Amino acid sequence: MPPEMADSGGMLSNGRFDVVIIGGGVSGLWCRWRIAQAGYSVALLESNSLGSGQTGASQGILHRGVKYALSAQAAHAAAVAEESARAWDDAMTGRAGPDLSGVRVLADRMLMWTDAGLLSKLTGAIASKVLTSHVVPAEPKEIPSFLAQRGRSVYRVGETVIDPISVVRSLAQSARGPLIRTGVRAIASTQDQSVVSTESGELRAGALVLCAGEGNAGLLEMLGQRPDDWMQRRDLHMVAAAGAPGPLFGHWVASATDKPRLSVTSAITGSVVHWYLGGELAESGVVRPQEDQIAAAKSELEICFPGLNPESWSFRAIRISRAEGKTDAGKRPDAPVVREIGGTGAIAVWPTKLVMAPAAADDVCRLIQARLRPVPGNEWIPGSEARPDYAIPAWQIRE
Repeated sequence: MPPEMADSGGMLSNGRFDVVIIGGGVSGLWCRWRIAQAGYSVALLESNSLGSGQTGASQGILHRGVKYALSAQAAHAAAVAEESARAWDDAMTGRAGPDLSGVRVLADRMLMWTDAGLLSKLTGAIASKVLTSHVVPAEPKEIPSFLAQRGRSVYRVGETVIDPISVVRSLAQSARGPLIRTGVRAIASTQDQSVVSTESGELRAGALVLCAGEGNAGLLEMLGQRPDDWMQRRDLHMVAAAGAPGPLFGHWVASATDKPRLSVTSAITGSVVHWYLGGELAESGVVRPQEDQIAAAKSELEICFPGLNPESWSFRAIRISRAEGKTDAGKRPDAPVVREIGGTGAIAVWPTKLVMAPAAADDVCRLIQARLRPVPGNEWIPGSEARPDYAIPAWQIRE
């Protein structure tokens, strides 16, 4: 029987689906599309807005492995990023995958620059097989005047920058099945069936997919698990700066690691140019208070762009809660982390990077296909369930 939807109040009653996904970021929405394409009925639950977590806080960079090139330990991460970036290319051009032709592309390339001292190291990485087609010396017309400096090497990097919320919108429209705004109160899960009790009613599913980022911690506890056994936190302290002299999308590489000293993406509202600053500034800034993080950002900008005076700009520091799958010694995973929770019908997912969402969705779908066949009759009939809104990008939110 199809799931019954109540007539009023945004409530649903005893809905039955093949798969229930919890979490409405890019990872959860891409999983929804992939699983639906395989013939399963899918419901997605989101307690806030679609894209309101790590997705909306992302800089929107579809890494092709370039940022990992200076780290010998991250070759696998580079390969996974490159493969996933091709999946994004296919989706945005309509060749394959979900229809992402409506995604807003902010930049079709980035810049990467370094000062004297790292040139030989960077040149060696660029000559490597994985980067040959994606990194070339930038032409003078591509280099903004505030970036051009004596002794500085600037490269054009074949990495696309997208508006993450436009991706969320496109993915939400790419598959059939309800998107329900509701909080999860309890989960009871066996290998045969998962029962999800929500603020809007009860859902039953043959498989349950946890894509809630840091919210996976609470969901794991509902399943009787210790979150620290499954996930780790690597939070960020991003900085939004309004008043920049022009748009910039790029990485400042200042040491032989896979962490750019500064990663910059841009947006324009009216006549104001905003820079959204990440990289090592955001990672090391987790321990700094807001005022100190803004001071650190100003210092980095003055060092990187001599002649700029950021004192007249408007700054905001933005703390981002970022969760990843657990690894030894707390290192960053080099691929999506997709793990079945033994004794239950649940699968926990952490995509690691925005660009790796397609790979995570493929892994999830393979696990579901290995354990579950679509059940005829588990077909969604639209009702009065509450649908989540779309999030606002983190750099636009005013506290």
